[in-house]
Amino acid sequence: MTFRAITATLTLRTALHVGTGKDTETTDDLLRRDARGRLLIPGTAIAGALRSIATRLAPRFDSEPPCQALKGEQPNKACQCLVCQLFGDVNPQEDNEEAVAARVLVYDAVLDTAPSLTIRDGVGIDRVTGAAARRERIKFDYEALPAGTTFKLRLEIDSRLSNEQRTLPLLAAALAEWEQGRGAVGGRVGRGLGAFSLSDVQWIERDLMQPDTLIEFLRNGPPWHAADGDHNWLTANVKTARGFIRPYSDTLPVARSWVLAEFTLAATGPFLTHDPTQAGRGGFDHAPVLTAYDQNARPVLPGSSLRGALRSQAERIARTLATLKAWDNGKDTASRKAAFLTLCPACNPLTTKTDDPVASCNSFIKALPKAKRDELEQEGAEEKLCLACQLFGSSWNGSRLRVEDAPFVGEKVERKVLDFLAIDRFTGGGRDTAKFDAVVLWKPKFRARLFLENPAPWELGWLALVLRDLHDGLITVGFGAAKGFGRCNIEDWKITFGFLVDEDFPLPGNDDQDPVAQQAVAARQRLLDAQRGTSGVFQTLAFNQATAEDWLVLAEGWVKAFNTQVTGHQHAFGLKKDSYFDEIDGKWLPDLYPARVS
Repeated sequence: MTFRAITATLTLRTALHVGTGKDTETTDDLLRRDARGRLLIPGTAIAGALRSIATRLAPRFDSEPPCQALKGEQPNKACQCLVCQLFGDVNPQEDNEEAVAARVLVYDAVLDTAPSLTIRDGVGIDRVTGAAARRERIKFDYEALPAGTTFKLRLEIDSRLSNEQRTLPLLAAALAEWEQGRGAVGGRVGRGLGAFSLSDVQWIERDLMQPDTLIEFLRNGPPWHAADGDHNWLTANVKTARGFIRPYSDTLPVARSWVLAEFTLAATGPFLTHDPTQAGRGGFDHAPVLTAYDQNARPVLPGSSLRGALRSQAERIARTLATLKAWDNGKDTASRKAAFLTLCPACNPLTTKTDDPVASCNSFIKALPKAKRDELEQEGAEEKLCLACQLFGSSWNGSRLRVEDAPFVGEKVERKVLDFLAIDRFTGGGRDTAKFDAVVLWKPKFRARLFLENPAPWELGWLALVLRDLHDGLITVGFGAAKGFGRCNIEDWKITFGFLVDEDFPLPGNDDQDPVAQQAVAARQRLLDAQRGTSGVFQTLAFNQATAEDWLVLAEGWVKAFNTQVTGHQHAFGLKKDSYFDEIDGKWLPDLYPARVS
């Protein structure tokens, strides 16, 4: 009998929230704790995140069938794929002897120390006013662990694990994604939380048939703190996994590619993302979000704040293109309105009724009969969602885009205290009881990180346009946009693409008659011939100035693909109302403010 295990150090790159669903007077959602009150990441959460990666990677192994979970099937038989051999059968049956239990045992990652916790606040943004949504009352908060907290990752490998020449390389390939910094665990990962990296990965093995080893094991327990393990195990097995990777032509959502955008977001003036708890502690009305509640804590830009600003601008771009198409194709305002309601590519996710202007996809799906909703829960609702919900996510479809918390960069944090006073519209003087103050950051810089899995060409084009607007100062982030706060530009940016095989690299199109598509194919091939690296089981391409012309060719194709996607989109339900194509007191707004002026 042999004891085999994998240990590693899990270090949070951003704050973490693994919730309980329970609230107190302090917060709406508490962190998970064990019976002794110690903070922890449940083994189920770690195993779930690891299994999710392995499920998407396994079909890329030569001749390996995809897991039933990936296909949405629930047949009355065991799956027996590589993933189910590692983590337990996804469809266990009591009368089926072929199904197996998990052969990789994932332990809770428990904190023996008590780090400084924070309370994060969230608020929805009104798509019309650009301010905090008031009618929908989208306000909430939750408890979070700070970035930099470390946990001990502990995996035990059962001796009954089968097909180890493939299952262990698959496990290593999934762990390598975490080692390369592409891991996330817990709640709200799309909004910046739960990002982490692995380090000090080692394989530990003990022969319990040796009397001395067995006695030591029984006396001291499993050797979780041993340092004499095989530190090359991960590298060797990832190399083996790369040899199994093959092209994949099916449409299932398997691992194909990813894109990572890293840049410094530099504010050009005052900047503030409001933290009510921090403001209350300091005696101000408004104060910035910090990594912890102590004197030396540094500011952080929550991923939710940046993500919300990016999504709002993305929706505005898409709806503008759809408005222009409806305007050009219609003969009068009524026909233009009908055309827009049919092809609107971006909903307002905060609305709750189907007759609201630009009603949310969620409101339409919730209005469906229960049988149809159950079917969408089982098979997926992506085809019923607008383009914005497909990219940024909705309550019916998780997002493949992660916008992480952005840490402050620089040596010195410069703060300013500003006072504000509302003006009485009747007297022209200061309004009583309408004075407030704020501690703002002055020209701070944050290191932002965006990660998109399996990007489609139109998604890349859309994000390129949004990031261009962010750099040009057309997007404000955080509090006080009307007061001149939150204007930024982008510095020191880096774009990296990962792909398993050359065919997985996202191309704008494959039309032999389209010169843009053909130029993109040639540009990709020149990039592949000139430079490529590796990251885990993925090959990588990174932007550099020497190959800028080829990257610009690809970007042009991606933007064209986005324009084609928007103008060809059809709303799954058909909107009932829009805030622009609207009639008020017998007058159409488009007649007062035409989309095109000749």
